[in-house]
Amino acid sequence: MTIYVDGDACSVKGLIVDHASKYNIKVVIVVSICHIPKQESGIKYIVVDNISQAVDMAIINMAKKNDIVVSDDYGLASVLLMKKVFCLSNRGLIYTLDNIDNLMFRRYMNMKIRRKGGKIKGFSKHSKKDEIQFVKSLNKVIKQSLYNSNI
Repeated sequence: MTIYVDGDACSVKGLIVDHASKYNIKVVIVVSICHIPKQESGIKYIVVDNISQAVDMAIINMAKKNDIVVSDDYGLASVLLMKKVFCLSNRGLIYTLDNIDNLMFRRYMNMKIRRKGGKIKGFSKHSKKDEIQFVKSLNKVIKQSLYNSNI
């Protein structure tokens, strides 16, 4: 099992690495060439072009059944769910086949509003509560993935 991270805008990389190490799970952070972070030991970085969707395509091509992906991209999650990959957001929302259609529809409606010049309220700043929820959700999907891998 591997945890793939859509690293261009991920605020919980440190939490992911900490918790993955407890389970001895490999972490791969995929970033565009425009967002190369300071390299840290024990973390594998994959750097892709800065073209649109390059990070998403790299993750789609690498992720396999029972892997875990952390991303706020609903479109990426919708594709990965079909591959039986566990997906969660940076705030701990676990994407499922039951909630992804509604999330994609909301994204579509928000895009229509923005194209007409409307404003959409974004997320608030990441809080301690968000980090606690993320860790809880990450632990849950790690356990589910480990269980499914052993069946």
